[in-house]
Amino acid sequence: MLHMVTDASRLVRSTTTSLEILQFIKNEDGARLTDVAEALDIGHSTAHNHLATLEEHEWLVCENGAYSLGLKFMEFGRHTRRNVPHFAAVRRLVNELSVQTSFEVEFLVEEYGRLVSVFDVIPSNAVYGNTDDEWEGIGISYNMTNTASGKAILAEFPPERVESVLEKWGFREETPHSVTDRETLFDQLETAREQGYAKAHQEVHEGFENIAVAVTWPDGSVFGAISIGWPSYIFDGGIDQDVIDQLLETGTKLEAEIAGDTGA
Repeated sequence: MLHMVTDASRLVRSTTTSLEILQFIKNEDGARLTDVAEALDIGHSTAHNHLATLEEHEWLVCENGAYSLGLKFMEFGRHTRRNVPHFAAVRRLVNELSVQTSFEVEFLVEEYGRLVSVFDVIPSNAVYGNTDDEWEGIGISYNMTNTASGKAILAEFPPERVESVLEKWGFREETPHSVTDRETLFDQLETAREQGYAKAHQEVHEGFENIAVAVTWPDGSVFGAISIGWPSYIFDGGIDQDVIDQLLETGTKLEAEIAGDTGA
């Protein structure tokens, strides 16, 4: 699903500025007019016009001079998530796998060369910790080279598409274990093809690792990936084969439902 802008001259600069403002306010968890103007290197009057427009249309909320994202984004996020094909089937199978394994299970898709979490479930019977956040990692995007899901998907991509992802995003060293060179990545992708699933060892968060399997459409193109994650201390002697088998079985079940077009 990687998309490339082919003609930058057709971009609307004022719209780009508004989007950059939203991204900045999101990253900063709120900001004042002066912060926005300085960060984007624009005049205060220009910043004020953009902020006022975004506030008027309810994309921003302003309290005591500080701007934050409006709850309107939740409506769009919910709509986008529910528009994922086979939403109900994915949700059901992800929840079932999480209960079976007692581990965190995610379903992620690739968009614009990044990985986006659509479902993220930690069961009540989890063998580690707990969470009060029902959305947990939903909506978070990841570099594809550092995650098991990203590697599982890249292993299914044709070489030219892998190159497009690397050209756009490169490698990101998020922990000392992150993959930062092509040779290591391509070796891991080949291993993923051979064993049918990909691994990531503490590459996004230290002390956490996961495995993932790609889910494909009947024509062989990639739909997304299902991953199982756990704290590193749980499998000192290597991943239990039962966990691997359950992951692969869930991927096969979802592909069967897709192929059967159950309408789920």
